[in-house]
Amino acid sequence: MFRRNEAGWSNPKVLTIFVLIFVCGIAFGAAGTRAFFHTRTTPQASTTKFEYLSEQLQLSADQKQVVMQVLDDYAKYYENLEEDRENVAEHGKRQILKVLRPDQQKRFLQIFHSSSLPGRHSPNE
Repeated sequence: MFRRNEAGWSNPKVLTIFVLIFVCGIAFGAAGTRAFFHTRTTPQASTTKFEYLSEQLQLSADQKQVVMQVLDDYAKYYENLEEDRENVAEHGKRQILKVLRPDQQKRFLQIFHSSSLPGRHSPNE
């Protein structure tokens, strides 16, 4: 009733067509996804966030200077906060080590550096 030579999954022509459809789907999906996320993540590819903000708000030259100065000051303030946070963390670590016995200190440092503490994501935090 059935012939063994009929077109089926093992036929090279059928496999070629399926592979072409699959590859085209991947290509169109990748292009569509890239275009979608590119438009969602960057307001304009050729401008920075400040330039985009300046353009959208139509800032004057004087306003641009003030806004840029505020952003620079904020960046410096944030850097100082990070340094202070690291100093406070180090101070706390030293205070904890003062009350521990030598064997506990060793274990504490192992735990601390292996990032096994709850809420820790990396040993540098």
